[in-house]
Amino acid sequence: MPEDVEASARGATAEARAGIPPALEGLVARAAREVQILAALTPAAVAAERERLVGELRHRRRANPRWSYTPVDHSDLRRALDLAESALAPCEGPLHLLYLARVRELSLEAALCAAAGTKEVGGLARRRFAPVNAASAAAASELCEAWITEGAPAPAGYPILSDDPDPRSLLSQMRRAVGALRLPFAVVARPSLAALAATGDRFILVAAGRPVHDEDAARTVLHEVEGHACPRARAAGAAVTLVRAGTARGMDDQEGRALVLEERAGMLGARRRRQLAARHRAVEAMLDGASFADVAWSLADAHGFDAADAVLVAERAFRGGDGVQPGLGRERVYLESFVRVRARFAAYPEDEAVMASGQVAADAVDALRRCAL
Repeated sequence: MPEDVEASARGATAEARAGIPPALEGLVARAAREVQILAALTPAAVAAERERLVGELRHRRRANPRWSYTPVDHSDLRRALDLAESALAPCEGPLHLLYLARVRELSLEAALCAAAGTKEVGGLARRRFAPVNAASAAAASELCEAWITEGAPAPAGYPILSDDPDPRSLLSQMRRAVGALRLPFAVVARPSLAALAATGDRFILVAAGRPVHDEDAARTVLHEVEGHACPRARAAGAAVTLVRAGTARGMDDQEGRALVLEERAGMLGARRRRQLAARHRAVEAMLDGASFADVAWSLADAHGFDAADAVLVAERAFRGGDGVQPGLGRERVYLESFVRVRARFAAYPEDEAVMASGQVAADAVDALRRCAL
């Protein structure tokens, strides 16, 4: 090979060397930006409805939510993804297979955005968040059973509202952490948020008006900044487009990695474990036919959760649906991914750097490492 051709080959991207068309790279990057299932499946005016549901539960009354949605139509994008899937399906190279898996996942997520508020959400969500394997699903269920029955001591001190101007509030601490690391993220309060915080492409949302104890604020900052924002910032400079756009199950395994970080920092305490177990239990019950009212009642009555916490957990499980039919059920990925990622890091500690480089799934690490060489 002539020297100039050889040098050109060495300088080519992994996608170019593998024969991935630039148009496909652009399509996947665009779809990853535009298809946002959590935003699309969050009900309108959810904060007011949440308050009503908490009041009903505190008065020992069962109530299902009265949610409404604005579905997001990605029909043009879905057609393009379908064409990409057809083109990729016959290919067998490792990078082609990673792209195929991500294209299929994005197509499924786009369908979920369009189905918001309909009975179709449950079936689509079952496909999107099905367990990676039976072993991790079983291990997660065992953790759930053990953790939900744990006694949890009351947190020390008094809570501060999440978006209070006090420097100890979650919003203030998140802004300081992002500023100290010079991360390209805006930190803003959002009343509709069910989680305490959530990270997007260039923003970190913090729930508004929620009482948060010091230990929960510190843990949430670690989870969002080190677990989510830092990998997204690193991915911006990645040579492989799929690292920037995320691999299939990359979003899920990033949650598992964030929980591993919590555990290492000594922040995966009994209260946090019970919270994670409650989310997992809520999804399992939902998939077994329980309604929102059944789940919230059981968490409060059988497991001793405060009404506000019980409603928030049920809301996260059922979002996208009507509270009677199954909703998104994404919460099951936390424990299942935690089990798999923790085991992966114990067996292959060198894989952690790859997973910390972006939204990279554990099962994609080997292929990405080979392709990027």
